[in-house]
Amino acid sequence: MKIKSLVCLLIAVLLSCNAVAAFTTAAGFGSSTVYSGSGSPQSIFGGLAYDGGNLYVGQGTDLVTIDVSDNSAQVSGTLPGAVANSLVARYDGTTYTSYANTFSSPYPYMIGYIDGAGVYQNQLTENGIYDMAISSGGDAYIVADPTGLGQSQIFQYDLGTGAATLAASIGGYAGGLAFDSQDNLYYADQSGTGILKFSVDGLGVLDMSSSDSVLGVTAGYIGFDGSDNFYATTGYGATFSQYDLSLGSLVKNIAYGGIGQFAFDGDSIYLLDTDWGAYASTAYEVSAVPEPATIVMLGIGGLGFIRRRRS
Repeated sequence: MKIKSLVCLLIAVLLSCNAVAAFTTAAGFGSSTVYSGSGSPQSIFGGLAYDGGNLYVGQGTDLVTIDVSDNSAQVSGTLPGAVANSLVARYDGTTYTSYANTFSSPYPYMIGYIDGAGVYQNQLTENGIYDMAISSGGDAYIVADPTGLGQSQIFQYDLGTGAATLAASIGGYAGGLAFDSQDNLYYADQSGTGILKFSVDGLGVLDMSSSDSVLGVTAGYIGFDGSDNFYATTGYGATFSQYDLSLGSLVKNIAYGGIGQFAFDGDSIYLLDTDWGAYASTAYEVSAVPEPATIVMLGIGGLGFIRRRRS
């Protein structure tokens, strides 16, 4: 996944990178633009997080904060010499992010945090960092492909010291990480076993020694909304969908395009969409909209209410 994105950014003339469908939503959903950028590789968005009414987006050497109440944006942090930003995460008021400063394999990435002055402070260098997830208690994990050859590993990452400890060797190219509300950790395995679940044991400790396959799809980024509904991007971001993990089946498709990271706020979904050929990225807000038949029924009901009031 990460290698494909990097190759697309370097060789945008290739048909496989240019033939990204325009962003659109499925029936029953609508979208509005929150923030966009285009024109150069530095315009590409590489990370997304939502926290306290703000979106946090990695864009080139900038960390941009967007107030979703009015979509106003400001640069809240800077990265040194970034050519690709792979993730943005928030915990306890701090923004964590990772970036690469070279496209040379195996794609060394730096990971750290933005300090109070808006300056990036590096904590760790690791090849091929793809995604990060932080539990409700502040336990953080990152997934990386250190060799760049499809040998992914999950590391426990200390938010305070930046120390990384190997937690699980998965294999395959790196996929997304996400915690559910019970702090079970999920991983989008790229080697054919689908979505893996690492469960919390009876003592409340995450057991990384074994996992269960809970969904048979090859996904990129994954995540949960506030009601513990599970979502994933598939087809290199071509489709964004909701799945039922208890049944192991698709619930509904929501959006199509070149979709990357996503985040939630109540009934709203925020997601990043990128047209690699045009060097254009957009952050969209996606939400459910009433079907036409529902709107008609609401209108009929409203007319009935007015008639009763007049009588």
